[in-house]
Amino acid sequence: MAKVLILTNPVNENFIVLVMFGKFYLLIAVQIDKLKVISESLANSTMKAEKRISDHRIHKEEALSFRVAKVSEVSEAEKELATEISALEKQKEELEAELQKVNGSLTATRARLRNVREEREQFDEASDQIVAHLKTKEDDLSRSISSYRAEADVVNTWISFLEETWVLQTSHTEQKDEQANEELAKYGDQFLKLVIRYLSAYEVELGPLINNIRIVVNNLKVLNQGEEKSLRGNSDNPVVTSSRKRLEEEYLDFESKMVTTFSVVDDIKEQFFAQQENLSWKNEPRVKELFAAINQIKEEFESIERPVLQIEKKVSTPKAVTPSRRRLQRSFSELPAQRIEVVPVEKDEDPHSSLVKDRRSLDSEAELAPLEFLQD
Repeated sequence: MAKVLILTNPVNENFIVLVMFGKFYLLIAVQIDKLKVISESLANSTMKAEKRISDHRIHKEEALSFRVAKVSEVSEAEKELATEISALEKQKEELEAELQKVNGSLTATRARLRNVREEREQFDEASDQIVAHLKTKEDDLSRSISSYRAEADVVNTWISFLEETWVLQTSHTEQKDEQANEELAKYGDQFLKLVIRYLSAYEVELGPLINNIRIVVNNLKVLNQGEEKSLRGNSDNPVVTSSRKRLEEEYLDFESKMVTTFSVVDDIKEQFFAQQENLSWKNEPRVKELFAAINQIKEEFESIERPVLQIEKKVSTPKAVTPSRRRLQRSFSELPAQRIEVVPVEKDEDPHSSLVKDRRSLDSEAELAPLEFLQD
């Protein structure tokens, strides 16, 4: 502003300058005083600012150190939280997978529960039906038990009756068995005497018969030799022919008697040993001796060579055929024999009944057979 005034007023330049300088000086002094005051205040403010700056620097350093510590603490916490978060996320995944399994199991369990409830309902219905059916059966069985008990009483009564009847029948049977055994022993002795008599008669008759057969066989041999000579001489002798015919007829007669006798002896032997199982014979050795003697005669008869008979060649009718010796080749046990049972006559039986007549006729026929042979 002073510089402008100086330029605009060049005539009064010095005066104006002095005036201006004085005023300026005053202004400067005032300004200087103000500036000093301001400088002091600024110095005070500066000191205060520096003090604040130092305080701020201290606070800043403290803040920075706190920040560093906090940052490290936060980073550690962040790491821990990151690890925990990863673990929790992993646990979350596991729990989600397990939750899915649990949900599946829960769904299946609910389905099974529904099925079990349905089955229970069906079972209850079936059980009610079964209980009703069993109740009906129980009623039927109760009625059956009542009828069975009534039948059991009847059966027990019948059993008592049968037991008493059996006791009576057993005692009666025992009495009859004792009576039968006594009569059987008596008739057994008679049967043994009869067998000994027959066998003795057969032994006596068979001895001469076997001698007669030997004589006839020897005569036939001699006659055969004479026929051979006559055939060589071309001569037919009627005396030799008639003699041969008579000898052959005698041989056939003797042979028939021998075979018949041996057959009868075999029958007697079979019946004797069949009865021996039930009876004890007193004269059994004598019977065995007679059987042995007749068996020896039979062996002698079988040892004699049977001659060739001309009469057998000429006769063709079945009635004239003589019995063959093959019957004698069979053993005693193989011969068919009609048993003559020794059956005692019951006391209560009618002696004129048909059964008794049949038994007596069989006994009489058995006795007449050897007697007819003895008469022959």
